[in-house]
Amino acid sequence: MAKELGYRFLENLVTADVAFEAFGKNLNELFKNCALALAETMADLRTIKPKVQKLIKLQNKDLNNLLIDFLNELVYYKDADYLLFSKFKVNVKKENQLWKLVAELSGEPIDWKKHKLKADVKAATWHLFELQEKKGKGWRAQVVLDI
Repeated sequence: MAKELGYRFLENLVTADVAFEAFGKNLNELFKNCALALAETMADLRTIKPKVQKLIKLQNKDLNNLLIDFLNELVYYKDADYLLFSKFKVNVKKENQLWKLVAELSGEPIDWKKHKLKADVKAATWHLFELQEKKGKGWRAQVVLDI
């Protein structure tokens, strides 16, 4: 995927898993683009319609943990509720020493006839994980997904 989309897959970083790099001018955009990369790993985003909405609220003292928790929450919805999402509105802010995330997700239940499933993501991992702010250039994350 092109950087213009906000993320790109890193073909030669890992062999048995999927790795991506995501970008954002701020944390909201970065988290959204990480969610899109995760969703694109699982299914063709063009086939997922915004029929069901979910609200996620998470908090953590550590921003790195918050991103991993957020991505793994999306994997949980796929595994437990058979939901795929293609639209994400994310708000991340620091408040009283805690990073807080509120995310609105839009998607639909998995339809095995309609959705082209690509990979069964099991988790976002700490392997080769990176999250950094680039001065004047926004934020960047590198994530490896266990498949």
